[in-house]
Amino acid sequence: MKIAHLIAQFYPYLGGAEICVHNICESLSKAGHSATVISTTPAPESRPEISYEVIHIFNRTCGLLRKFPAAGKFYLEHKLSSLQEKHRFDLWQVTMGYPLGIYAVDFFRKNKIPCVLRCCGEDIQKYHEIGYGYRLDEKIDNLVMEKYPLFDGFVALTPSVKEEYLKLGIPEKKIHIIPNGVDTAKFAEIKAGLDRKAVRRKFGLDENKTLILTVGRYHPKKGFDLIPQTVKMLKAKGLDFQWVVAGKNTSEILGKFPESAVEIKTIENMAKSGGEVFSLPSSELIELYCAADIFVLPTLIETFGMVLVEAMAAGLPIITTDAPGVRDVILDGLNGLKAPVGNPEALAEMIFKLINDKELSSSLSENSINHAKDFYEWEKVTGKYIGLYKTLKGHS
Repeated sequence: MKIAHLIAQFYPYLGGAEICVHNICESLSKAGHSATVISTTPAPESRPEISYEVIHIFNRTCGLLRKFPAAGKFYLEHKLSSLQEKHRFDLWQVTMGYPLGIYAVDFFRKNKIPCVLRCCGEDIQKYHEIGYGYRLDEKIDNLVMEKYPLFDGFVALTPSVKEEYLKLGIPEKKIHIIPNGVDTAKFAEIKAGLDRKAVRRKFGLDENKTLILTVGRYHPKKGFDLIPQTVKMLKAKGLDFQWVVAGKNTSEILGKFPESAVEIKTIENMAKSGGEVFSLPSSELIELYCAADIFVLPTLIETFGMVLVEAMAAGLPIITTDAPGVRDVILDGLNGLKAPVGNPEALAEMIFKLINDKELSSSLSENSINHAKDFYEWEKVTGKYIGLYKTLKGHS
């Protein structure tokens, strides 16, 4: 098979979606297939050695599609046509429904090329209270309802995303639930030789206090503004703890809630070694996971919640919310606990419970590791993608 992956950004800009595409392409290559990434990211001066080709098109393609749709679509279809003529791809996957998927799908349909859509977040979900989601714009929502159903196959990271596809009238048989993956072996290797106190010292953390960890960028949908409220309630219960929030722009929490600076520490930058370019999370972040006692994600909405699977791989007892996306990843009482969305009181009660119930904490920890191995190993995840491609190619 010859598979093309159309994605807005790629190396050196890497997140969960980009790492997923990388792992799929590596797996395709190992299985004797051909994989090519087509990205609107400017070509870097250098790139680590990989087993697939990366082609860079105009780096303002997405902006052009948003501001001048007709001109943007003309350019995009011209590029897709020339690439298809040159490479003769058997199938295309688009990672990002808006704007790339919406303006690419007509080309695939016209040329009878099988195509798969994998939505990532704002291109499928909506959360009115925080202004989250492209589909809050009526024009974009109308385009989504018109164009998304034209794809031949759909990847839903969770049943919550599947429900959004179904609301668009997409037949259930076209939707395939395929989660993101995690390298459990890397977590196990780092954890095996870890000096937890040394890691805490490296980050300037207390060696003996209960360490609560939250990982993710600072964004309204993550619910991080609930953390200072939860901290206040835990202090009232007399708990001795420290709460680390690691991720981009997380220092803004303390800018808004300076009174929490004693209990909350934010970490925005994690070092990566030279061999970790296409590896997330970094070894340093894995060390932080493994040095923690409890993982908490107070999110409002997710398509998946990659950090939960990372916390599972680290063997952490997990507390999150009953929000879309994460409710599908965490099974309440088995591999974590779930609080109502937007409820700091419930979060505080669950943290207090885990700290004082060692048997429950140990059970959740053990189940988390097993759950990560059983359902989220990259080899299993990429195998599902390859199976989907073979099915669609066979039907074309």
